[in-house]
Amino acid sequence: MSPRSVIRAVKHAIATHPRSEITVSACCLTGGCSWTLTATADLKAADLAMMTHTGRTGHPTFARTFEDVAFVRRLELNEGKAEIPPLQAPR
Repeated sequence: MSPRSVIRAVKHAIATHPRSEITVSACCLTGGCSWTLTATADLKAADLAMMTHTGRTGHPTFARTFEDVAFVRRLELNEGKAEIPPLQAPR
């Protein structure tokens, strides 16, 4: 008899890890402009910095990069569990 595998669909959920922060960085897309915003977890301050740059220069377009730590969990294994694993450092 040969070995067999059983494959079944397993439901998962993905979200930002509750012990991490979402950060945003940005750069102006107007040609010749070198304005950049270093990564910050203060999303409102990031928006204000971009609007201030627009007010001073008239440059209206930015590339924004949002980054977070994703947390994926199997739903059926985690039903009723409130424990969140510790946040590991990136490799």
